[in-house]
Amino acid sequence: MNKTLNFKNNNYILVRNIFFKTCVIFTGAYFIFHFLNGNISLNPLSDKKQLVEYNFNILKNKEKELEFKELLVNKMNNAQNNIDLLDELTRLKLGYSSKDEVVISIK
Repeated sequence: MNKTLNFKNNNYILVRNIFFKTCVIFTGAYFIFHFLNGNISLNPLSDKKQLVEYNFNILKNKEKELEFKELLVNKMNNAQNNIDLLDELTRLKLGYSSKDEVVISIK
């Protein structure tokens, strides 16, 4: 009877050791895999940096466009002084002139 308990105890220890070693190996492999290819790697970080740079360039272009439009609005607010500008913008918007056309007005 004592021999069968000892044999079962040895098998239990062997299976337990194999199980723990397998768990450690799979856990290590999981973290190594996800560090190289997954969300915790450095590759997504570089992708996010490129996306931030791209969006920053778009923001710069939009700010330049906004400054130009603010300048244009300021010029249009002084309509008495900029009648030629209003005429040019109206002709361009209505299709009576093109962007390359130069309008010379004589007062």
